[in-house]
Amino acid sequence: MQFSGKELAAVIKMAFSMASADGKFADAEKEIITFGMAEFGLDKEEILACVTVAQKMETAEAISVLSSMDEEQQKYATGYLAAVMASDGDIDESEVKMWQLICTLADFPTMSVGDALEFWQKN
Repeated sequence: MQFSGKELAAVIKMAFSMASADGKFADAEKEIITFGMAEFGLDKEEILACVTVAQKMETAEAISVLSSMDEEQQKYATGYLAAVMASDGDIDESEVKMWQLICTLADFPTMSVGDALEFWQKN
């Protein structure tokens, strides 16, 4: 799956939102975010650059970028965000609401958490 730098930054911006939605940023969530960036083909230097761009990006811009991605990219991002949500073994209601909000605002394809995770793991 190919993503531009801006698309990756937008996905990472939302991953940070997902990870902190329950008021905690667990080590498992940090690991899955890092693992995800490596899966996108980024090396350590590129990961740091992407995180910097993500931190500076406004949420509205991130949503706009996500909504412009093609359907396969959106499905992948949906699954990645679901993986961040589930990574600490505790899917908090606030995380589910954040995931649903991001998916709705970005006009992502409708998927269950299970379907999203399955799509992400297969791709």
